Amino acid sequence: MSERAVSDVTSGDVLDGHVSEWHSEEGWGVLVTPTLPGGVWAHHSAVEAEGFRALTAGEAVTFSVEGADQDRFRWRVVRIWPSAPEPLPGDRGSAGGPGYSSSLDITFDT
Repeated sequence: MSERAVSDVTSGDVLDGHVSEWHSEEGWGVLVTPTLPGGVWAHHSAVEAEGFRALTAGEAVTFSVEGADQDRFRWRVVRIWPSAPEPLPGDRGSAGGPGYSSSLDITFDT
């Protein structure tokens, strides 16, 4: 997503950033993005994952926001999900676009 001025951001906008800090014991953390200086407050319930919902400092994420007065933050996360992995170099996928490739060979002794 291209960078925008803070005044252009509205509730529900989707942004890319990373986890600055995460407090698993307390269930909250802070995400950062150049679009919203000062950080964005996040609660574990906004993480789109099965089971225990936690993030790791430095993890790349995509998230939607809403304006809020949450602790010292002007923005609060509505939804968080891991950012898509980077495509493999030179891999164009079956449709000619970016794609991903993986293989696994298993040999059993009989």
